[in-house]
Amino acid sequence: MNQNSQYVAPSQDFAQMANAATKAFACSYNSCGSKGTMLCLYDQKAATNPAGPLYTPGADKTDICNTCAQTCVESLCPQTTTPVVIPPTCADDQLTLEANKAATWMHNYYRRLLATGWAKDGKSGYAQPAKKMLELTYDCTGGAAGIAAKTYGAIELCPTTDPQATAGYSMNFKRLKNYTISDTGALEEAIKEWWSPLEKIGLGTNLEFTDGSPLTSFANMAYEETTKFACSAKNCPKIGETLVMCQYNPQITDGEMIYEPGKVCSGCRKLGKKCSDPQGLCV
Repeated sequence: MNQNSQYVAPSQDFAQMANAATKAFACSYNSCGSKGTMLCLYDQKAATNPAGPLYTPGADKTDICNTCAQTCVESLCPQTTTPVVIPPTCADDQLTLEANKAATWMHNYYRRLLATGWAKDGKSGYAQPAKKMLELTYDCTGGAAGIAAKTYGAIELCPTTDPQATAGYSMNFKRLKNYTISDTGALEEAIKEWWSPLEKIGLGTNLEFTDGSPLTSFANMAYEETTKFACSAKNCPKIGETLVMCQYNPQITDGEMIYEPGKVCSGCRKLGKKCSDPQGLCV
């Protein structure tokens, strides 16, 4: 930018960000293998050809915001906007898009950590790697009769007694002593705690599930046969809690192996699947 506040190549990226006429923008990103790509779009294009002023310079600090139509906020002129309502990924669970994606990402992150042998184990240091750990997908099928709707329905009225799992599903449930936390924050806190028995207690070499054991919440998340799950969260001011619940299918039963240890992804092909990138899960 020159002394007249005009664009000077090659500062086009800066020009788009500094353009005073810009009122709105949106960004997105994506992982492409080992690299990442980010894109931001702006509602106004900076005058670069021919070059025009990016903003009107002031003589000194007293000129900041002196032409604002509204009260200046942190040296910027506020704009009247209508926020875009982001549609939920799954309306039946009553979660925001962010919360839904966070729940899916965290479950598969922990499963991948376990499958690759990097999950901390309270008995053996690190848990054994898994040869055929499946990637979980979020189940939003079935409408009002689906598991997402049933999961929300189980906590919708803020019960003071813990809910029961839907038939054919295993369940993780948590009461948080915070009734103002966001659904994303509630899920993140609960999921982290549900996984924690692996590090606090540990599996060691015994990977057989025992019903009612202190490892149950971990086992529900880690069971290699599970393919689908759904979650929900509900702020309950009257009881001073936020309720968080996730259900998993198929459910793990007493005496089953939580997962089969072995070389990472070595059992994916027999399932008609391939290894994920980054590796760890059968997809």
